[in-house]
Amino acid sequence: MKRRVRFFLAMLAVTGSVFAARAAHAKATVAIFNLRDRSLIADFQDITDDECIITQTNIIFSESVTHVGGPPIVGPPTTLVTVVYANGCTGDFISFMGGTTQQTFHIAQDLSSASLSASVPIADDAGNNATVSIDVQWAANAPAQVLSERIVNRNADTLVIDRINFQVRSANVSGSISAVLPPAGPAPLDLSRYPEGGQIGKNVEGKRTITFKSP
Repeated sequence: MKRRVRFFLAMLAVTGSVFAARAAHAKATVAIFNLRDRSLIADFQDITDDECIITQTNIIFSESVTHVGGPPIVGPPTTLVTVVYANGCTGDFISFMGGTTQQTFHIAQDLSSASLSASVPIADDAGNNATVSIDVQWAANAPAQVLSERIVNRNADTLVIDRINFQVRSANVSGSISAVLPPAGPAPLDLSRYPEGGQIGKNVEGKRTITFKSP
């Protein structure tokens, strides 16, 4: 749970750094932002019938919105995918990663359900490319939990303090995930045969205060 919450905070930190630069350019002394975030996590495993190939697939979706005085400035939603491929018959072990900002998603306001579909380009360290097709659904299986965090980050120019309350629900996941992975040959692999669970989350309320140090 803490690993996943830390990811949500990291996504918010990326968003906040952009607006920190804008505020600094305007020579503001203190800037305050309200933060909102919706997120999805899903994990799947697959084992081929001959038990040679095992894959582990992790999907993370995150959306962040920051209100700055007027209309909200929206950071594009992002779907990140990691596929770990292991072939016990050949000894291959390869990790693919990639992401996209082009997806279709829905998250219920009460976090009871969600869906995500996308085509995500991935690649390994050797430059082998593939595309993962995703059509996944989430169904909450537990009450919501609220997690509170206070994060302080300092550098030479700024002091950033985040106070954030996250609401999250664990969920069952289902759907289809497939890809043609170069080491496995031309046939697509079903990466979603064994769902391992997931999470639906949103940022209930959050505030970021950025203090710019005097030159």
